[in-house]
Amino acid sequence: MKAPHLPQDLQAKWELGRFRSHSPLIRVILDLTLLLPHLAFLSPVTISESPSILLGKILQETFIDGYDPSVLRRVQYMFYEIKWSNSKRSWQSCCHSTRTEHAEIHFIEDVFQEQRSDPSVHYSITWYMSWSPCADCCKEIRDFLKEQPNVNLVIYVARLYWHKEETNRQGLRSLVNIGVSIRVMDLPAYSYCWRTFVNDEDKDEDDYWPRHFAPWIMLYSLELQSILQNIPSCLEISTDENQTPVFSLCVEDDQQKRALTSANPR
Repeated sequence: MKAPHLPQDLQAKWELGRFRSHSPLIRVILDLTLLLPHLAFLSPVTISESPSILLGKILQETFIDGYDPSVLRRVQYMFYEIKWSNSKRSWQSCCHSTRTEHAEIHFIEDVFQEQRSDPSVHYSITWYMSWSPCADCCKEIRDFLKEQPNVNLVIYVARLYWHKEETNRQGLRSLVNIGVSIRVMDLPAYSYCWRTFVNDEDKDEDDYWPRHFAPWIMLYSLELQSILQNIPSCLEISTDENQTPVFSLCVEDDQQKRALTSANPR
């Protein structure tokens, strides 16, 4: 897939203002029409124990609130899918963090052990996470994969957890270095999660919104590339007077600009 290139006349910094989750409107301090030809890599959408999780599926309002990349929620959700090489079946469910345990640890220590049957079987595991793993969880994931060499892990994330903390950045790089695929959730990923993990009885297609997430998907994708390429952070997140998150892309030098414009966020 051809890598996207930012327009030459694009300013080094722009701000994305308030986003209303239940409205198709985005107020942007920059004409986003400049970016549309360069967002072609974002494929078009094809339309426990928690009371918000029922029979392995999540309530619509919980999904919308938990996976909206334009807001910064504290709870971490994980959708997971396990496939076995010796079977056509797969196991799909979801979990979330608690005060004492992150979702990754719950999966490693509880879910996988329950679903594991034959140690010789190859497992393909996919996580769709509302936040990327922290440094400590990255270490636990590395240890898990070292003990389970027959596991292939793909991680999709809606947001990057404390993306400026160097330990978190190093943790993500260390996972990629051992073969883990880490990607920012794109529109097809949101659509798949909507179809697969949201409670059917609670589902309302008229409220399906991820098509409006393209600017935030792009910003987090570029920041993930800066992490994986070990170059300075390019994403600033602040809050306005109403405590609404404001996202800014900051490109400080030519090396950083070349690295980001030549990167493929997928």
